[in-house]
Amino acid sequence: MIAEKCYWLLCFVPLETTPTPKIFGFAEFIAAVALLAVVYTITDVRYKFRIAVTPGWMYISTFYLIGVVGLQTLLTEVWMAAHWWVPKTVDWLTRTTWQAAFGLLFLGTFLTWMYYAFIRPPIFGRRNAARFAMELYRYILRGNDEELKVIANELARSAAALIKHSREIVPPPHNEKESAATSSRRAKACDYAFDILLLIANRKFCRQIVATSPVTVLAFFRAITETGKFSVPVGQFSRNISSEAILQKGSFLYGETEGYDSGLLGYIKPVSQALYSNYALIEQVGRTGSSPLDIYYDEQWTWDAKQWGGFCRAALISLKGSFVTGSIAEPTMVLNRALNSMESAYRDLHQLDGKSFAYESGVGAQLRTIVDFVKKAIDILEQAPNPPTPIRQRKNKHIGKNIYDHIADLLYNICRAAAGMKAPSNDSWSIQYVVVWSAIFERFDNRRVRKIIQCKVRRLLYDQIEYLATFPNYEGAAILGYCLNMLGLTSPENRNGIYRVSYPLTKTIHSWTRRNYLWLQKECPAVADNILCGDISFERARDYVNLEDGLPMNVHVPNRLVLTARHGMSREPRKYYLNLDVPVAPPINIK
Repeated sequence: MIAEKCYWLLCFVPLETTPTPKIFGFAEFIAAVALLAVVYTITDVRYKFRIAVTPGWMYISTFYLIGVVGLQTLLTEVWMAAHWWVPKTVDWLTRTTWQAAFGLLFLGTFLTWMYYAFIRPPIFGRRNAARFAMELYRYILRGNDEELKVIANELARSAAALIKHSREIVPPPHNEKESAATSSRRAKACDYAFDILLLIANRKFCRQIVATSPVTVLAFFRAITETGKFSVPVGQFSRNISSEAILQKGSFLYGETEGYDSGLLGYIKPVSQALYSNYALIEQVGRTGSSPLDIYYDEQWTWDAKQWGGFCRAALISLKGSFVTGSIAEPTMVLNRALNSMESAYRDLHQLDGKSFAYESGVGAQLRTIVDFVKKAIDILEQAPNPPTPIRQRKNKHIGKNIYDHIADLLYNICRAAAGMKAPSNDSWSIQYVVVWSAIFERFDNRRVRKIIQCKVRRLLYDQIEYLATFPNYEGAAILGYCLNMLGLTSPENRNGIYRVSYPLTKTIHSWTRRNYLWLQKECPAVADNILCGDISFERARDYVNLEDGLPMNVHVPNRLVLTARHGMSREPRKYYLNLDVPVAPPINIK
C-alpha cells in the first residue's frame, strides 16, 4: 500500500480510519446558526442598535466568517466521508484540532457580538459617526413608539460624546467661495454630531424622551454645562422637550414640584435644574428663538391651570438661575418673552364677566396661577444676594428695562384684563380685587422689591389714564374705571398704615377724574361710559326741594360719580360720591 504521494513540496497521506470524537461538525454549525438567527430576531431593539453602530464592519465580517466556517465544516464532512487523502502536516494538526479551530472561530464571532451588545456597548465617536447618525435617523424616521422609547434611553450614553464632538453654530458663509468650500469638504464627526443634535429635536422623539427617559435630558444638558458649549444646536431640542414636559402631566416637571410633595426629587429637582437653571445656556439658544421657555402660542392656548403651573415653575427656576450669571440686571430677553407669553393664560378673562364661581376653574384658575408666579418671583428677587438696581422711568419706555419693569408690565396687563369685567357681581369682585388687586398692592408687605414693583405698576396705570386727556381710548377708560372701583371714590384720611400703598394712586386718580371726566363725557361719551363699571354710575347735576323738618329748602346736587356699596348686613346699600368739576379746555393732567 502506498504510504504517501508527493507533488513537488506538497505530500498527501491516506485519511486515518480510526474513529475520533466530533467536536464541531456541519450539523452543529447549522444548529448554532439557526439558534443565533432566532435570538437575533427576538432580541431587543437596544441590542440591535448597539450592534448596528459598532465601529468597523460588524455585519459584513460576521457574514464572511460564518460563510467560511460553514463552508469548511461542510467540506471537512464530505472529505472524511469520501476518505480522500489529506495533506501531510505537522503532528498536532489532527482532525480534532482542525474542527476545534473552526469552532473557536465561530465562538469568537459570537463573543464579539456579546462584547459590543452587553459588556462594552459602543457610543458615538469618530470611527462610527456616520453609522451612528444613519442608524438613529432610520429609527426616528420610522417613528415606531416602542422603538423610540428604547432608542431614547440608549441615546443618553452618547450624550456627552455628542456634545463634545459637535461643532458650534457659526454664521453662514459670506461669499460663494466659502460656501463652495464648506459644501465640498468631507463630513467629519463634528458634522454628524451637529446633525444628530438637530435630528433629536423631532417632536415625536422628544415625546418619548419625556415620557420614558428623562435621564437623557439630564445627560445632554449636564454635558453642555460641564463643557460650556452653549452654542451647539440644542435650541429646538430644548424647546420641544420643555413643551412635552408641560403637556404630559406625568412628566418630570410635575414629579419635581416641592420636597414636601415629591420627596428627594422635589428638593434637588435634577432634570428641571439641568434644563432650566443654566441661564447662560437659555440666553444663548434664545437668540435663535428656541429656548426651553419659548413655547409656541398655539400650544399655550390649549393649556389648563396645572400646565400653566408647570410653565411658571420652569420660569422661576430660570429666574433663580440667572443670579448665577449676573444677567438679571441686564435686559433679559428670554425671561421677558416668557413673561409676555403668560398673557395667553388670561386672554379670555372677559368671558367670565358676570359668571358665578369663575375663579375656581378655567381662565380664573389660570389667572391665579400667574399671580402666584409673580408672588414667588418677588420672593426670589428679595432673596437675591445681589439684587438688581431699579431703572428710573424714561421717555422711551422700551429702552433700559430690567426684571422689575418686566414684572410690572405683566401686572399691568393683568389689571388691564381684569378691567374688562364690567358686571357688578361678587364673582367679578373676587377676581378683580381678591385675586389681582390685593396681590399687587399687598398692604402688609413692606419689602424693597415689592415696593419697587408697586411703584412701577402705579406709574403704568396712571400713565395710561393720563393718556386719556391726549387721546381718548377704551383701554385707558377701562383702567380708570377699574382703579376707581378698587380704590373707591373717597380718599383715605391718613396716608400711613394700611393705606400707604394705595394712597398716592388714589389721590392722583381722584384729582384727574374730578377735573377731566365731564370734559371726556362731552367730547367722547362712549369712552366716558366705559369708565362706569362694577358698582360705579354717573349722576348728573340736579336741583330738588328738601322738605325735612317741615321747611322747604332748595338743594343743588352737582355732577358726580356714585359708588353703590354692596348690601352686606345693612338694609340699604351705602353710597359714596366723587363730585366732578366743571370741564376746562384743554384737560388737566396731574403730574
